[in-house]
Amino acid sequence: MRISNATLRNNVMRNLHSSLRELNEAQRQMASGRTVQVPSDNPIVAGRLLNINATMAESAQFQTNVQDGIAWLNMTDVTLGAVGEALHRARELAIAGANSTLPPEVRAYNATEVDQLLRHVVSLANSSYDGNRFLFGGTHRGGLPFASRDGADGTLVIVEPPANSYPGRGAINYEVLRGIAMQVNIPGETLFMDGDNSVFGALTMARDALRTAPTANIQDALAELQGALDAVLDARATVGARQNRLDMMDSRYNDERTTLSELRSKLGDVDMAEAIMNFNVRESVYQAALGAAARVMQPTLLDFLR
Repeated sequence: MRISNATLRNNVMRNLHSSLRELNEAQRQMASGRTVQVPSDNPIVAGRLLNINATMAESAQFQTNVQDGIAWLNMTDVTLGAVGEALHRARELAIAGANSTLPPEVRAYNATEVDQLLRHVVSLANSSYDGNRFLFGGTHRGGLPFASRDGADGTLVIVEPPANSYPGRGAINYEVLRGIAMQVNIPGETLFMDGDNSVFGALTMARDALRTAPTANIQDALAELQGALDAVLDARATVGARQNRLDMMDSRYNDERTTLSELRSKLGDVDMAEAIMNFNVRESVYQAALGAAARVMQPTLLDFLR
């Protein structure tokens, strides 16, 4: 096979380009810290990395939902705790008012305090989570879900909702896993208004019973207050169970993110010590190739014609 100067020159340049390309690849891996920059670098690893990134993005969104649900339930639990304290205080006042020897003016003072407790509970029932959604408002949007006004005698009157209007009804669900949604709200309609032993009804009955002379009505009011307290405790138990479940899911997503991050690092991250060694080797090879090329291409026909 005849080796001409052009053939020699082309082979030298091709070999230099090959060494320079390998040097550039080693430098690129050191600079980026990634073994795969484009899918063509390693299609199998690139596909696995894409799947891992998609799974991590999905898990991050689900974890955000879980944490939002935990915050909602925490606020609900604190609010229900305040409602329970108001009911306990109303029950103490009603028990004191059940004493037939209690002066009428003292019973009237107790009735006034219960009316203030009712106003406080109404404000708690209208608590907002984020300025737009209400803790106990269900799917209600717009104004306050539980309306009230002052009556002719100065006491608070709960306004009945219009026909076909149900404030406090409806579930607020968060998707915490693919295809699995979890309710985070407590329907306020049943707890505060229309359910057996509703909170508003029990406080209203206790206030009105304290304003009248017979103590028999107070005994009925005490039973209603106890029923309302039980309903609040049941709601708090439901909230606590949901909190525990979401806390476990949040911990699971933390562990999942750690595991996937480690796997992604093993697949796509560069071993920096190995990368530095490869770069030094490629640099030495390229310098040797330059030196060899300079020596091979130095003699020409002109060197023998002089």
